[in-house]
Amino acid sequence: MAAELDIDFGDEASSGDGLDWRQRAVIVCDPTPFSRRLTVDILRYAGAERIQTCSTPESAIWFAENADQSVMVVDWRDERLDAAQTIRKLRRSKGEANRIPTLILSTKNTLLDIEAARDAGADTLALRPVSPRGVTERLTEITQRPRAFVKTSNYSGPDRRVRKADGAGAYKRDRDVAEGMTTPLQAARAQAQSIIFTMLRRGDELSARIGRSLERFLASVDALGDREREIIQLHRASLGRLADLQGESREERMEVVEGLETLVRRRLRD
Repeated sequence: MAAELDIDFGDEASSGDGLDWRQRAVIVCDPTPFSRRLTVDILRYAGAERIQTCSTPESAIWFAENADQSVMVVDWRDERLDAAQTIRKLRRSKGEANRIPTLILSTKNTLLDIEAARDAGADTLALRPVSPRGVTERLTEITQRPRAFVKTSNYSGPDRRVRKADGAGAYKRDRDVAEGMTTPLQAARAQAQSIIFTMLRRGDELSARIGRSLERFLASVDALGDREREIIQLHRASLGRLADLQGESREERMEVVEGLETLVRRRLRD
């Protein structure tokens, strides 16, 4: 979870009405027939009542603009569909369609891919293979507890800052840094401590361990450069992966944590 230190946000209230995602029109954008059918099966099993399938971004956005209260699921499997660009086009479309909740299903898990999806304005991303439970949790989160919608000169989408543990809103790190109240490194260290506290309070020791890993790393550096930001993003991606694996075996979740720690050690030696 890297601090958002490069954009001056202007908050706007979210347009989400809290309507359960199962009652919305679920627009599935996927150019591959097999994976498209697989996604539809997962959504139906999870309780979706109305599903519209599309093979191109243009048709998906058209349905979003003409459907009443929809949610979009975009697949990111190969070069035939750029999910991030699809979401970016959606966020620039006219009317209320540009604010609909969006989920990217992806086999891509590099930092650049995850960051691209997030910076395009996607609400959330889940890595394939994904279960009906995983889809339900993600879609429930973005429809029942939507983030504030943000518009700036170069970004339109849900507020990318991390929510406070009590749900009272997002940290104002960007503004605090800009006003000289803290430094980027201090903000990142405070966030690592917040991760540890929040995860321990939830009883999620493995996620807290990721927070401790980030805290140890940040204690060893004097400033945030490209390498440091990349390692921060590695921790963010690992937290997201652990969230996807909620309910799975401890051994499977432990592999994520140990893989992160090994990768961080290697990056530090480079």
